[in-house]
Amino acid sequence: MNRLMIAAGAAALLTASSLTALAAEASGTIASVDSSEGTVTLDTGETFTLPATVDAAALQVGQQVTVTYEETDGQMTASDIVPAQ
Repeated sequence: MNRLMIAAGAAALLTASSLTALAAEASGTIASVDSSEGTVTLDTGETFTLPATVDAAALQVGQQVTVTYEETDGQMTASDIVPAQ
């Protein structure tokens, strides 16, 4: 019985941790780009940290985009930014 409880607890923990690691998407208009900080802020107020693979200089204020991101410890890190469809 004890082994069953441990296995069930481990399975629940793995399921919960994998759900938080799923990427999310946000769409909006770029309100500001801070190249020195490596962040982009949308008109929704959401601020995303940019990875090295995203060229901050290519992002323009007023551009409509969709940001794919992951949230870890309250910080949203973009994995991709593309023009909105």
